[in-house]
Amino acid sequence: MTQLELPLPEHRVPATLADALAFYDDANSDHPRRSAIRSSFKATGKAIGLPLDQIPADAVRLRSMLAKASAGRAGLKASSWKAMKSLALRSLQDAGVELAPSRDTTEISPAWRALLDQADQRVGIGLGRFAKFLTRTGIEPETVSADTFAAWRGELLDTSLRASPDTSYRQMVRLWKACEHRVPGWPRVEIVLPEDPRRFSLSWEEFPESLRLEVDAFLESRLHPDPLSADPAPKVRPDTNKSREKNLRAFASALVLSGELETNKVTCLSVMTEPINVRMALGYLRKERFDGEVRPHMLGHAELMKTIARHWEKDQRKVEQLALLIKSLKGVMGPSSGMTPKNRERLAPFNDPKNVKRLLELPQWTLKRAADAPRTHLTAVRVMYALQVALLLAVPLRAKNLTGLKLGENVIVSGKGKTKQVRLFLSREETKTYTDFMAVLPTRVVTLLDAWQEVWRPLVCNRPSPYLFPNASGILRSRGSLSAKISRFVQRETGLTMHLHLFRHLAAKLYLRFDPAGLETVRQLLGHKTIKTTLKAYADFQTEPAFLRLE
Repeated sequence: MTQLELPLPEHRVPATLADALAFYDDANSDHPRRSAIRSSFKATGKAIGLPLDQIPADAVRLRSMLAKASAGRAGLKASSWKAMKSLALRSLQDAGVELAPSRDTTEISPAWRALLDQADQRVGIGLGRFAKFLTRTGIEPETVSADTFAAWRGELLDTSLRASPDTSYRQMVRLWKACEHRVPGWPRVEIVLPEDPRRFSLSWEEFPESLRLEVDAFLESRLHPDPLSADPAPKVRPDTNKSREKNLRAFASALVLSGELETNKVTCLSVMTEPINVRMALGYLRKERFDGEVRPHMLGHAELMKTIARHWEKDQRKVEQLALLIKSLKGVMGPSSGMTPKNRERLAPFNDPKNVKRLLELPQWTLKRAADAPRTHLTAVRVMYALQVALLLAVPLRAKNLTGLKLGENVIVSGKGKTKQVRLFLSREETKTYTDFMAVLPTRVVTLLDAWQEVWRPLVCNRPSPYLFPNASGILRSRGSLSAKISRFVQRETGLTMHLHLFRHLAAKLYLRFDPAGLETVRQLLGHKTIKTTLKAYADFQTEPAFLRLE
């Protein structure tokens, strides 16, 4: 029996972390690790950003808070936060709170092990925790049933601290179904996969074909607008069109799900842009998707409907009525700062210079550690993430531009030795604002770039490829996948929560701390077309450094 497993006196199960702290302070004040447990609870409170009496001790509510916790907010390194969190959760379990262990140490039974060994390694790892649950509950391959899956899902939902237990369950079921077709002797079970609650859009096939044809025509017209039109529509990029296509399908689905129209009645865009129908669709989104709140997504849908009414239908009546609706939505939402509250919260840890230093030193520290490690694919991937972080810190690129960088075309080398210079160039066709962009890379980034190309890139892709960051096949990497992996890399190494676009916000924050009057420089750094965009997003960043300089 370990020190944490000492028998504790009977007590009421803590409802909050404050109750748990009181338990170790009062009822169990002689606990051998009381001091460390107190520190772990306090660190958890700081990482979550709430007082301990406002942090629930049950898994269902605690997991969403832990998913948003930040080691940087608590002033801890990633490894320290991991240890603190582990001790806090173990202490909650010992205090009587029902939580699934973060690491199940159950030895998988021979029967399940024999089946898993025949599966692909990735599949075997994905099903490992479920196999341990089956072993722990005494269920062998010949006795597994749909009820077994229901029990596992219940354990995930009720006691697991995974950020998205339902998503974990759906992934596990998909892996299981793959094994049914690929692994001899794998038990077959009839399982109904629960729908993803985040998805509600109907497919285009459920609507009249005339709607899809008109949507395609509208989107195509935005790619090549008529510049001689009396009211020319702005040209949009293919990526913007993809987003609009998804938004139009979601909006048409919301209109149907509101209960006022059937799918066969939504025959064309003019039905969707009718102001009364716009209000019905937004009402559904507000009530069923956004918990009664008016969200920016609703404003985006209304503005898209106005765009269609103005440039596609050229219906002034609709334009005027939708303009009033948009004004009403903006009035409820209040003035927009250009930055979401979530991004402001994620930037807050960078008020601490230690966290800024931790992020800035991450790329070089990773390269130094890689030099002493075996030259493996895994190490090479870590160097790749380090170079991408270094690039984002030096030149705050958009995700699309980062993943699409090409050698010789976007990464241009001139000179040799001491005169060597590396420029990053984006043509007007590659930028959001249709203007050329060029930046000179600092020496610290060039050092990483050279190491990546000479030593590590061949371990990731050993075939010719024009891309700076190719996948194993030499083709363009998935933007979404890369973004998520860089975020996990930064989180794991520093404890800081970052995503690719947040690097742009951070660049503005750090520069304006250095030069509160430097909005025009920030505009140029970020490639904004007008200073209005920069002001809208970052004017607030001038306030604190301005007052510090005044003092």
